[in-house]
Amino acid sequence: MTVSGGRLEFKIELRDEAGQLALVSREFANRGINIETMCAIDTNVVIVTDQIVEARMALDALEITYATKSLLSQSMPDKPGALADFSERLGEAGVSITSIYVLSRIQGATELAFSVDDLDKARATLNIHESVPP
Repeated sequence: MTVSGGRLEFKIELRDEAGQLALVSREFANRGINIETMCAIDTNVVIVTDQIVEARMALDALEITYATKSLLSQSMPDKPGALADFSERLGEAGVSITSIYVLSRIQGATELAFSVDDLDKARATLNIHESVPP
């Protein structure tokens, strides 16, 4: 099981008009921003990327307001009970998972990105050490 960071979730609310998601996704594409995963329900959209500065610039250029939250990531076995073990470990430490995304499933492993209410406690619980840029 491995854990790392470096991603943000961008929570935005689009206008209730046709083509709004196309507008955002085209701006991201034009700037070479990879959307790692996303969720959209009605006009509420959450986009996950590790290209943080570029995503901020794209949304600012579109004059779309957004909120961000830091994400951690975890690779775990792609088998029944792995998510239960992971979430129980955090829950027993008093850490609430506030969002969770499947980034990939490959070769028997699932990579998740997730946000929590207490990053420091989550890092300690999962033995995550903040990476220091070179």
